[in-house]
Amino acid sequence: MMQPHDSSRPEIWRKPFSQDAYTDNINARDKFKRALLDMEDKVSQLAGEIARDLPDFTQHDISHAYALWEIADRIAGPELRLNPAEAFVLGGAILVHDLAMSRAAHQVSGKPLRDHREWPDALAREVRKKYGRPPHPLELASPPEDLAVKADQYLLRSLHAELAESLPTASWVTQDKSTAYLINDPELRKAYGRTIGKVAASHHWNSDDVTRHLSSHVGAPAFAPMDWLVDTLVLACLLRTADAAHLDASRAPDVLAAVRDLPPLSKEHWLFQSRIQRPYLKSGRLVFTAPDGFAADEIGSWWLAYETLSMVDEELRNTDSILSDNGRSPFAARGVANVESPKTFSLVAPCRDWEPVEAKVKVDDVAGLVRRLGGSELYGENWIVGLREIVTNACDAVKAREALSGYRGGRPFMGRVTVWLEEQEERIWLCCSDNGIGMSPNILGGKLLDFGNTSWLSSEVVRENPGLLASKFEPAGRFGIGFFSIFMMGRRVKVTSRPVSGGIADTWVLEFTDGVEHRPILRKATHEEQLDEPGTTISVQLDEFLCEEFFNDDSNATLLNARIRRVSYIENEFISLVDLIRYLLPAAEVDIWASNDLNGRDFECAVSKQEWVTMDGVKLVRRLFGLPDDGLSQDGSVTNGDDANFWRDGRYEVEEIATLMGNRLHLVHDGEGRVAGRIAMCVPPLMDYDFSYPDASIVTAGPARTSTSLRGVCGILLGRPHGAARDSALPLVSYSSMADWIEKEMSKLSSLSVEASEGWPITVAEMAWRLDRDANHLPCWRTKDGWLDYSGVVRWISSRDAFYVANPYTFRVEIGADDFTAEMNEDVLSFEVGRNVHLSMQGASINWPVNEKHGEDHPFTYMFYCAVGEAWGVEAAQSVQRSFHLQKGQRTETGSFEGRPIFSLAYSIVRE
Repeated sequence: MMQPHDSSRPEIWRKPFSQDAYTDNINARDKFKRALLDMEDKVSQLAGEIARDLPDFTQHDISHAYALWEIADRIAGPELRLNPAEAFVLGGAILVHDLAMSRAAHQVSGKPLRDHREWPDALAREVRKKYGRPPHPLELASPPEDLAVKADQYLLRSLHAELAESLPTASWVTQDKSTAYLINDPELRKAYGRTIGKVAASHHWNSDDVTRHLSSHVGAPAFAPMDWLVDTLVLACLLRTADAAHLDASRAPDVLAAVRDLPPLSKEHWLFQSRIQRPYLKSGRLVFTAPDGFAADEIGSWWLAYETLSMVDEELRNTDSILSDNGRSPFAARGVANVESPKTFSLVAPCRDWEPVEAKVKVDDVAGLVRRLGGSELYGENWIVGLREIVTNACDAVKAREALSGYRGGRPFMGRVTVWLEEQEERIWLCCSDNGIGMSPNILGGKLLDFGNTSWLSSEVVRENPGLLASKFEPAGRFGIGFFSIFMMGRRVKVTSRPVSGGIADTWVLEFTDGVEHRPILRKATHEEQLDEPGTTISVQLDEFLCEEFFNDDSNATLLNARIRRVSYIENEFISLVDLIRYLLPAAEVDIWASNDLNGRDFECAVSKQEWVTMDGVKLVRRLFGLPDDGLSQDGSVTNGDDANFWRDGRYEVEEIATLMGNRLHLVHDGEGRVAGRIAMCVPPLMDYDFSYPDASIVTAGPARTSTSLRGVCGILLGRPHGAARDSALPLVSYSSMADWIEKEMSKLSSLSVEASEGWPITVAEMAWRLDRDANHLPCWRTKDGWLDYSGVVRWISSRDAFYVANPYTFRVEIGADDFTAEMNEDVLSFEVGRNVHLSMQGASINWPVNEKHGEDHPFTYMFYCAVGEAWGVEAAQSVQRSFHLQKGQRTETGSFEGRPIFSLAYSIVRE
């Protein structure tokens, strides 16, 4: 579209500057031409820096700009003619649209890359990706260079279109101290600099933004003819379609691919583009061909080519709609040929020795999938999961705003979540409100509804809340499905939100009138719905059958029928909203207020921020299992007088546990030194007749309880969710902290005046040995003469050349309702391997923490081998270990009861 001064510039560049129609305006035409040539010389040098900063990317140098002219001309067709002003704007936009993919362009713009406010978030993104945690301030201030380079590359990609808007008017100081611009001509820079920037930036806008911002023509400057209008919409459409369609081998030279250390995905991009030949136009569609085809080991590149050209087809079709809707003539190219299916594409891009079968995951019933996996089929038939999830999300929103305030060094922010019930038109609504970061309409109608993709640290949310990634924010929500659990409570849902960066008028409402099967409505909030401060309010109209079943109108307080787990009992019972919130979110990191009154009066702080760390231990244990903070009254009812007859659901057992264990709870910490639990080993009086302890602990997923517990332990452990349902979790407490804790527990339990014959040391010793702490002083081994500690076992073994090992349950005799203990034979040793501390997770038992030193052996078995080694020698211990793993127990006389022998399975241990 302009006169080339070397052979590399395509002939098409001269056209707008040499058409006969413009010969009467030679001065204006030449002014545009000279300015564009000057701009090209500078851009050519800067564009050469892109490959240095983004070596994995295909070519973005000046050759890319030349190619875009030709492809744009092919797409537009002969009917579209650009006047010199339009050629100047399009040429300038082509030159700068990708220029900001280099650090050099950021220097020219006057703001080095790492000075952008987005850079800390980009760096934090890499830290979180590598370490799975928020960044330390030191990592942001002095980052590891490998992560900093990755952050630079991410930011160069994500900001390049945005920065392109400012480049045409940017200036820099030359070596002779003068000021230089990409557009040196001040008249043209003032007249078209911002327009060029907008057209350049628009190649990454969505279609609506292109129409909204570039639908008007730009008039001519004083030196040019009045009819030299610039149609920015047409130019923007030319740039975005040409940029999408430039995919041929000129962008991926083989020699560069050979010398660059490309990662796998980049290799696939380079390979497919090296095979694609330049497109031609046929019947209104671009035809791309790859006659050399793709071998079976290049299948990834073939599919990438197919998917990319399908995207180009979609871009051309969308562009055709934009032009038609805005009264512009269509381009000659209105789509891409041969992308209707993988089979048709294989006609122009052959698959060598393989067939392109599209084995792609398809979801035809999206609403059904959301309904099932966001509801009962994931969480089970337990409606309170919906309450747990929406309150957890509200807490995350508040934590995000608190983290942002701390990162930005602003005034301390006091967040809160409020939960209540209200009656509207004779229907009950459950409402949850927070004063967190809120959501813009883009997030409300986009990321919030992106089932399976969490939005908290998405690029969209971070872009609207700069600093969020770089802050200490760690969301409890991780899977992007928790919001949809609200439909377990009702089909009518209303989400009202105002972003932290917006005003009262920026409140928006997302409304579901009939579940997920029908499209929600996104609208501006009415005056009555507008929120006075940033945050979000979620309301759900409870299903009628839930209201009938769950609400007790005879009481002044509104009670909810909830499924409560207490020790070994799981029962449905009526419980107040305040107590239910305490039960569901015992480790809340923000203040949660609630009201038991149906009309939303008399709010109280149900859970204070992190109060579980310091609150009275007895009250905490009660809270963990759904009892009121002040426990049971003497007549067996709860102290508020409700539900006095439900004695069978474990309330008394919980009250006993709380009384015995509440004041024994001890803090444990994670690897960073943060509090990660408050626990104690269960005391011997809580043991059952089979020497097992009650299930008296919970492991949380963030602030919320799960069904996971640590058997033999009382209290609470913070955990990380294990699975999308968030109903199981793995503790965060560190190995070393648990080891320090078990030593204190051994010391406390050893001081109790409890006979060893009751078997209480076994669970404690097992945990200590698993944590590499010395429990040799605890009597855990049983013989005819009684219980022995480790040194006693060594002496007992050393005095023998053969003996039997039997299970202790062998010597338990049941007669009617009574239990008796049989007498053991002289040559029998008994030790327990089943009464261990373990994670109880959805019916499964998981050894935790794991000690790799023991291998697959239980700590008691491992210590038995150690005792044999000490008594008989290391080689003998190894022989015993091998035989112990291989041999099966044999039926042997191991004891007697009332003069009659007892036979049981036992292992024969013989000294060789």
